[in-house]
Amino acid sequence: MKAFLTLLTLAVISAAVFALGSFRQGTGGKPVLHVADEVALTVNVAKPEKGEIIRLVQAPGDVEPVLEVDIRSEIVAKIEEMPIEEGDTVRKGDLLCRLDDKNLLAEIESAQARIAQLQSAIVQAKADLEKTERDLTRQVSLSEADATSDLELRDYKTVHDKARSMHEMRGHELAQAEAGLKRIKEDLRRTVIRAPIDGVISKLVAKQGEVVVTGTMNNPGTTIMTISDLSKMQVRTRVDEVDIPLVRPDQKARIYLQTDQNAPAPAKVVRVASKGTKATGRDVVTFETLLEVLSDDARVKPGMTANVEIEVARRDDAITVPVEAVVHRMRKDLPDDVVAAFDRKQVNLDLSTRAKQAQYIKVVYVMEKDVAKVRIVESGIADTRRVELSEGVGLDDTVIIGPYRSLDQIKDGKKVALADTEKKDVKGTKSAQADDQRQTAKDSKLAEKKDESTGDKDDKKGEQKDEQKSASDEGEKTAAARSSP
Repeated sequence: MKAFLTLLTLAVISAAVFALGSFRQGTGGKPVLHVADEVALTVNVAKPEKGEIIRLVQAPGDVEPVLEVDIRSEIVAKIEEMPIEEGDTVRKGDLLCRLDDKNLLAEIESAQARIAQLQSAIVQAKADLEKTERDLTRQVSLSEADATSDLELRDYKTVHDKARSMHEMRGHELAQAEAGLKRIKEDLRRTVIRAPIDGVISKLVAKQGEVVVTGTMNNPGTTIMTISDLSKMQVRTRVDEVDIPLVRPDQKARIYLQTDQNAPAPAKVVRVASKGTKATGRDVVTFETLLEVLSDDARVKPGMTANVEIEVARRDDAITVPVEAVVHRMRKDLPDDVVAAFDRKQVNLDLSTRAKQAQYIKVVYVMEKDVAKVRIVESGIADTRRVELSEGVGLDDTVIIGPYRSLDQIKDGKKVALADTEKKDVKGTKSAQADDQRQTAKDSKLAEKKDESTGDKDDKKGEQKDEQKSASDEGEKTAAARSSP
């Protein structure tokens, strides 16, 4: 019974406090019972700006020449002569190196002797063929006169056929020997390696006296040197799969070298890979993208690493706010009229009730007097600092951008107050003007006081001179009286 009376007493007291708090008196409408006011959230604000905004896709890359050739030997031989050094500039057709050709010259002599031998063999085979033809003709005539047997006639035909085959075989051997001679002469030509393009010897691997070998299916062979055309450079980048749908050929780009991050080189997208790749040991999918450097910047050298910024979207006259101003709120945390306005925009979307309840709505909070008001926004492109808003706010609005703790707690209709720094910014112009006026007045007063002080000093000096003159006159009078009889 005592507990019931205690609860009843507490309920009556609570009801009385509520009634007193609701009842107001006087013309000012002040409550009879004063209850503490709502504590305002301290916020930072910013004004929307109108101007240019660019969306960038960033990726790492490596600098390389557009045209680069690896020089390899096509024969197995020793390097006899190499008149160039790494870093030398060469023109197309210049001598790069000369290989040992002694074995090839010997093979050419052997092939030429073989050809001469086969040519003599062909002459002999031709003579044998002509003899067998004469013998066969005579045997045919004798056979028609029944002067020889059929067996002997067939034997002469066989000998004739063998002589003809031998003549043809010698001809094929001669053609084979001549083809071998051409191959050896081509190898001899390959002992002299000349520059295929204009460029710079960017890498020199082999040295004079080394033996170079040709490449096979599993072995690329000996690389003697690399020639790079430095007049046109490109950057091979690896763009993340999230950003690659935005990247297209001919888009503008900027290349930031590690040597100088403040002066980028202009570039453009040339090619985007159609298939992604994964680096060894990583699950990140990237797409190889080539960018052409559009300037003859001497700083851009092969092998450098660079960071690339590709312009994938641009707005020249967009209303933007800081990215931290845009927040996401669940439907249940927003007023009914805001949710209804959002649903009207999504009338064409076929979403279930459960999906709608789980939706997050993109909003910003604006400061109207000392109250926060929520606004639905449509965002566009964004960079690292600002985001474009196509609707929801205007240039006259004041957008709440932080701090994060306040944004996390803020709700529509919540009382807010500016931080001290924000107050200074808002009142900065007026304060500066007032300070200037006060300083001007202060300077005027100081000048007046200075003038008065100068006048007083002059008066005092005049009085002192008069006093000194009077004293001098009196002294002269006293001396004259003393000297008189």
